Amino acid sequence: METLKQRGRAGKRVVTERIDKVTWSFTKMRELPERIKQLELEVQETQRLHQRVAELTDVVAEVLIPAADRDDDRIREVLAKYNATSF
Repeated sequence: METLKQRGRAGKRVVTERIDKVTWSFTKMRELPERIKQLELEVQETQRLHQRVAELTDVVAEVLIPAADRDDDRIREVLAKYNATSF
């Protein structure tokens, strides 16, 4: 009789653990759409920042090359263009 009680307790524990895993999985699955939205926003922000870095790199290159020639008018023109198009 004691053996049956032990098996019953062990079985109950296994069932409880499986229910907990299913419940946890279901909860995580319900959270997925919101997490995907968050990740999409983060990707958009990263793309925007990469675009910004590319623009800054272009401006630096445009400023440094004329700076070597000391064409102040060209430097002002490039900086004005950057200021007009920057965020």
